[in-house]
Amino acid sequence: MYDLSFDDTQKIELKPQVQARPYQEESLSIMFGTGRARSGIIILPCGAGKSLVSISASRRICKSCLCLATSVVFVDQWTEQFKRWSTIREDEVCRFTADDKEDLHRNAGIVVTTYNMVAFGGIRSKESEKLIEEIRNREWGLIMDEVHVVPAQVFRKVISITKSHCKLGLTATLVREDDRISDLNFLIGPKLYETNWLDLVKCGFIANVQCTEVQCPMTKEFMEKYLKKEIQRKSMHFMR
Repeated sequence: MYDLSFDDTQKIELKPQVQARPYQEESLSIMFGTGRARSGIIILPCGAGKSLVSISASRRICKSCLCLATSVVFVDQWTEQFKRWSTIREDEVCRFTADDKEDLHRNAGIVVTTYNMVAFGGIRSKESEKLIEEIRNREWGLIMDEVHVVPAQVFRKVISITKSHCKLGLTATLVREDDRISDLNFLIGPKLYETNWLDLVKCGFIANVQCTEVQCPMTKEFMEKYLKKEIQRKSMHFMR
């Protein structure tokens, strides 16, 4: 846990017109209810506003935050979400991707990047090396999107090389195909909050889901590749 009274360098507020929904407030009250920031995982269905929960959490952590996404597309989305919902200044949001290497804010701010950019072990450009060194040397609040992918080896490396006093994992489904989902308990923390998507549908917070199954015949070539991949996957799982 991280005592919120120790640091107030990060001055992010939600915009006046932004109002968190009851379940979002409930998840945050569990994370911060003791006056300390608890590390752990918040599970909300798609469209339920995980980004607003994260931005609210970064406001309460009062610290520089490193927001980790799975792709450059999501880096762009997270950057826009911070600007849309909060009062953070333009120069306090830094994007760190292969094509965009923006300077870190001097004192505090938000860095949005991908797991792979932080975990990459090969030769980096001078720009990238400078930024990654700053990331390694600073203490962060970690916001980890699609947290169910974290146990993969590349994502475990991210946690080992970043200093963080508080880790917030986000996902819509805490499920993996392998048996490593339990690793999240020690890599990030326990499940803090989960809401039932049916309850959110009934309250009108998210749209009702309609599923349609369309069956299509497999070509011989596709079936052969599919079966080959399945055999390889099961063999790898058995070897672990």
